[in-house]
Amino acid sequence: MAKRIHLDRGYETRLDEFEQMIFLLKIEYEKYFNGIEKIEPQRERDRLRRMLTEIEQDVPNNTAQQHRMIMLKARFSAYQLYWTRNLVMIERGTHPKFKFRANLKERERLAAEEASRREQAVRQAADRARREDRAYHALFEHYVEARRQCGQSTELQYEAVRSTLKSQVSAIKEKTGCRTVKFRIAVEEGKAKVKAVPVH
Repeated sequence: MAKRIHLDRGYETRLDEFEQMIFLLKIEYEKYFNGIEKIEPQRERDRLRRMLTEIEQDVPNNTAQQHRMIMLKARFSAYQLYWTRNLVMIERGTHPKFKFRANLKERERLAAEEASRREQAVRQAADRARREDRAYHALFEHYVEARRQCGQSTELQYEAVRSTLKSQVSAIKEKTGCRTVKFRIAVEEGKAKVKAVPVH
């Protein structure tokens, strides 16, 4: 009659705990590789290594428990190879999921920069429009005052004068290729006039 080998309940509990921790660590690494967790669960992995060392040093005579310990060790080793391979790919920048996230972040960064440039261009255009309008207003007021002093009618509409001057600017730029056009008020033969001066 074969001798019945005693099942070590305490050791069995430790194996259960070790198996559960392998399962939980596998989930944590999947979270890390998928970008859900930002920090590798290295501390938990080291704890499992120490636990495995302790379990191997206290193996009972029960064949079933010995076999289970060997199987769990093999499972943990396989996971460690998988995790290490993924970590190496991350370090080299070749991990598919990390490359995708890096490319996504780069696209988001470029989109944000483009949006910022567009916003800045809109602000600059608005600033130029405001400066231009102030300049036209000042020119208009000086023109009206010059006409008043010359005894000319001052019943002028600002929008009409500005529209005429802007048309002159476009025509002069197209004709002369100048960068900008400046205006000055001149009095000729007793009449106030607005003179356009191309600036190269």
